[in-house]
Amino acid sequence: MSEERVRIALAGLLALLALGTGVLIGRATSGPRGGELAAATIVHGIPVGVQDTAAGALAAADNYLAIASQTVEQDPSEFTALVNTVYTRGSRASTLAQASAARGADVADMRDYARGGRAVAVIAARRLDHYTPARAAVTSWLGGFVWGPGLSPRQSWNLVDTTLVWRRGRWLIVSMSTERTPAPVPSVVFVDGHNNQSGAFDAGLAGMSAPFYGAG
Repeated sequence: MSEERVRIALAGLLALLALGTGVLIGRATSGPRGGELAAATIVHGIPVGVQDTAAGALAAADNYLAIASQTVEQDPSEFTALVNTVYTRGSRASTLAQASAARGADVADMRDYARGGRAVAVIAARRLDHYTPARAAVTSWLGGFVWGPGLSPRQSWNLVDTTLVWRRGRWLIVSMSTERTPAPVPSVVFVDGHNNQSGAFDAGLAGMSAPFYGAG
């Protein structure tokens, strides 16, 4: 591999690592900074979206989706805390039941988590599809990474739709669903003399922007 290709590949790896640290940034956001209202505050260990703005809705969706995806199998107790804190009352029971069924069906991964397996979720990009002071809809490009003692590292990418409502000073999840359409899968590709852009890839991410978790 040429020096130039090594440099580009390293840059891509560093970008991926930066995305991974985004979850920690969002979860550490707990109060105002520089006189501005923070987009999220920590409630029972969960970052809760508390800014009723378009940017605040995006920050809430970023945090909620990343934590839900990362904990639903890896840490059921934290997932339950998330649901009880930031889901609407009417959606909590069905969400917890679906999560329990998913864990029961995924015997191999649950066994791997018990042996020390790990998972991390990142929001690569997202788009605010709808916003009013009472309701918001967000489409997110979600990446999931799983590895462990008995499991070869693997990744998955999905487009996820999140609907939020503003109640009692915080954003709450009404629904969160994975689109059935294929999601773009990022990779470092070298094709000399050709355009590497994909029309389908660009269309799927049209209007999205990269998140900074927990910040408006």
